[in-house]
Amino acid sequence: MAQRTPLKNILNASQFLLGLSPMDGITDAAFRLTQTQIAKPNLIFTEFVSAEGLAHNAVKLYDTLLFSPQERPIIGQLFGKDPQSFYTAAVILCHLGFDGIDINFGCPAKTVTQHGSGAALIAQPQLAGDIINSVKTAIDDFATNKVSINSLKLKPKVIEAINRNLQYSQHQTKIIPTLSVKTRLGIEADVSRQWIPFLLNFNLDFLTLHGRTLKQGYAGLADWQAISRAGKLAKSAGVYFFGNGDIDSSQKALEYSQKYHIPGILIGRAAMGNPWVFTGKQANFTEKYQAMLLHAQNFLKIFPHRRFDPLRRHFLLYVSGHPRAKALRQEIVQLTSIEQLCSLEEKILNC
Repeated sequence: MAQRTPLKNILNASQFLLGLSPMDGITDAAFRLTQTQIAKPNLIFTEFVSAEGLAHNAVKLYDTLLFSPQERPIIGQLFGKDPQSFYTAAVILCHLGFDGIDINFGCPAKTVTQHGSGAALIAQPQLAGDIINSVKTAIDDFATNKVSINSLKLKPKVIEAINRNLQYSQHQTKIIPTLSVKTRLGIEADVSRQWIPFLLNFNLDFLTLHGRTLKQGYAGLADWQAISRAGKLAKSAGVYFFGNGDIDSSQKALEYSQKYHIPGILIGRAAMGNPWVFTGKQANFTEKYQAMLLHAQNFLKIFPHRRFDPLRRHFLLYVSGHPRAKALRQEIVQLTSIEQLCSLEEKILNC
């Protein structure tokens, strides 16, 4: 029996939500599980995943879509520019049991925008609208059994990957996911006064606005006055709203929520190397080392086929501010195993 995602009920009942923002190359299954085990946010996003890649049977992308039961509510984020691919990808995310499907209209990376995806779609409202409608149709068709994973005629290797993901997530009950968009103020200038009302016309379940333009990337300060203005428009439209940008503590998140009248806040980069950011706790280096070890254990369990290298960027941030940070960094950038990490325990703890 299908049920409306619990996320919809959470949005309807909550006056303040604090979530983990999607970050490419960062918020993989190991990062998210570690975050959940230490300080669970109210909601969590995956890294973004290529809709075109999913539609064209890219098996490797299913690693990005792995999630554990304790991460719920979990939202899968898609990027791309082909509406038909978004339809196929959305059906796949529905089948995998995501609580929500988020469309990325905000990524500023040149590798994404130069192909017309991410934040570049702010300049293509007609195409952006087609993409939203495509995902909406996919969710509706899934809910009414007009489409299923079998009707997509995916390759056997993809079906194997899907079944592996379902086994890992322990997903069984059919869930109808929420639909949302994450975006920015504009391309070179703030066009949110026109762009946000356009998006709200699609009756989204929620909307997230990062307070910078594509041109800014992550430079300068996020414009929270513009975020506040957009939040008022969302409230008038009955759409839950998240603000994003420069939030580095749970205290600041709550202050900004109250100051700018924003019901939801997403924290991104501040969570890297500091999963306690969602609680306000100031962790010591004993706790940080334990988190590093937990993160490594999760990574090796979830991705036994991967190299250890991607963990280095996280470990460098865990030791930020350490009295011996420079010496530790020199060793961390050479780590290739959990045994080598364990060999650094005494150096990390004795500070």
